[in-house]
Amino acid sequence: MPRTATETRDRLRALLYHGEQGNTQTARLFEHPVFTPVDTPSTEGFHQLTYQRLRVLNQRLGGGRKALDSPERLLDVLGHAAVIDPSLFLRAMVHYEVCLNAALTLGDDNTELRGAIDRLDSLAAVGGVLITEVGRGNSHVSVRTRAEYDPGLPGFRITTPTPDAAKFMAMVGARGHAQTGLVYARLCTDDGEHGVFPFLVDIRDQHGPLPGVRTTPLPHSRVSPLDHCLVSFQDAPVPFGRWLRDGAEISPRGRFSEPATHASDRLRRSLAVSSAASAAGATALAAATRATASILYRYSRHRVTTNTLAEDAPVIDYGIQQESVYGVLAAAYATTFMVRAARAHPPGGHRAESGRDDAGTAWSPWSSVSRELSLAKTAATAEAERACAEARRRCGAQGTLTVNRIPSYEALTHVYNSAGGENRLILLDVGRELALGGEEGMPSPAPPPDRSPRDPRMWSYLFREDERRLRGQARSVLGDTAETAASPQRWNESLWLLLALARAHTRRVTFETFDAAVASLANTPAGRALAPLFGLWSLDAIGDRAADHLAHGSLTPEEHLGMLDLRRSLLREVDAEALVDALDLPPEQLAAPIMFPDYARRLATGGS
Repeated sequence: MPRTATETRDRLRALLYHGEQGNTQTARLFEHPVFTPVDTPSTEGFHQLTYQRLRVLNQRLGGGRKALDSPERLLDVLGHAAVIDPSLFLRAMVHYEVCLNAALTLGDDNTELRGAIDRLDSLAAVGGVLITEVGRGNSHVSVRTRAEYDPGLPGFRITTPTPDAAKFMAMVGARGHAQTGLVYARLCTDDGEHGVFPFLVDIRDQHGPLPGVRTTPLPHSRVSPLDHCLVSFQDAPVPFGRWLRDGAEISPRGRFSEPATHASDRLRRSLAVSSAASAAGATALAAATRATASILYRYSRHRVTTNTLAEDAPVIDYGIQQESVYGVLAAAYATTFMVRAARAHPPGGHRAESGRDDAGTAWSPWSSVSRELSLAKTAATAEAERACAEARRRCGAQGTLTVNRIPSYEALTHVYNSAGGENRLILLDVGRELALGGEEGMPSPAPPPDRSPRDPRMWSYLFREDERRLRGQARSVLGDTAETAASPQRWNESLWLLLALARAHTRRVTFETFDAAVASLANTPAGRALAPLFGLWSLDAIGDRAADHLAHGSLTPEEHLGMLDLRRSLLREVDAEALVDALDLPPEQLAAPIMFPDYARRLATGGS
């Protein structure tokens, strides 16, 4: 490879993976026979393989505590796990980022809890999360499971009050594995209820559910092929030390107390680890989009077609295929930059900026914990879902084969429409916060003097103007900042506007992170390689809103046509080989047959 090409690849890799090592060290963790793709015909066999892979990964990470000591590294490892096996990612993410993370950050340092953490650290017990309740939407803000304080234990007894309050989608069904769940329940003592707290509860040992716990396996899901169960409790005993009390106290006489600042923010504090879960989900979806782009490009380059117009032409030579392939590639870069930027934000940072403690909690709690990370999760889901669907279509029948990876990545995007918080509820809360917030966060758009369709400043103006216009509409419909108690009907009539506002805000933020990435490589071969992809993503995103821009006069018909012409010309400037190479995904680990020139032989021999 020429020196200039090598430098371009290395600069792009460093930008994507936030370091000169790129993805190399992370990928090495998965150089083990257990991660080799294998067909498991039985559901139980699939579950057992997932847990076997989790144990090998835990050993290679040096245990759970050590993994959490390097949070950025762990996120990158989980992202690559999603590329290797989305089910492994989901199981590992819940174990590390939710269950073990909560035990370490919300619990006190007592002997009982240390023993439970030791078991999670070594995977003597696998950690899960039990928060969603089956019979009511948005159950996170109205948890009905009860944890009654029992001084005779001493500890708590967890109870499911009604069948429809059973915990839903808990990953605790595989035989032969001890499971410990992070159970969210409403704490109750003789002097009343005290909000929702997490408890570290042993759900089952190697032989089955423990006393007071009932598990009911859910039907197998091809979208989320894990050992999901319904879980209900009947006076299940929980030692006092397993209460993740976050500074709260219960006296020997049963009197509850906690700092007033904690009490006013109890649910958000109890769900603090959701920011790490959102970061992991967004990271995994960005990684899956990069893998999808790599598979689609390699296949398009190898796939030869014959017709009356051309003989033996690779499909990538056709402009309409380039539109799809380079569009997916642009989505991979845009999502990666956006997620990287969101990971740099401390959880809850926007709350301090807005000065509103209740700003993000109307429909769901997730955006109040971290607006940036929850939004990154929703945006990464949407980008990955579109990219996977387009890649599957453009790979034809080959794209429907699970061995070629794309259906598994697409299934992960379907999971993340609701996992880690329902995406539309997150968008509604963010839209509400933006509509009712102060003026200091309002974009102040202005087009460049010549309004050139080729000028990124013009693109920036359009993204910012779209958000400004929607925010003004929302404020006009809902009233000024003081009106937080509008009638339910008035809010209901405005939900579409809140969704549109949150999406416009996300597009603008994504554009700005991509713009910053290109600017960081200014006047370099890597920057020149990235610029056409930046243009394609920006023009596609603007094109999605072209009707509104044309209707409101922020874009003229001539400017719109100029952007369409520019988009076609940018396709000819894309150096796809360099951009795909920079994704740094070892083909032998992805092992999708259609990535290789001899894909016909590999498919005939089971993918090897």
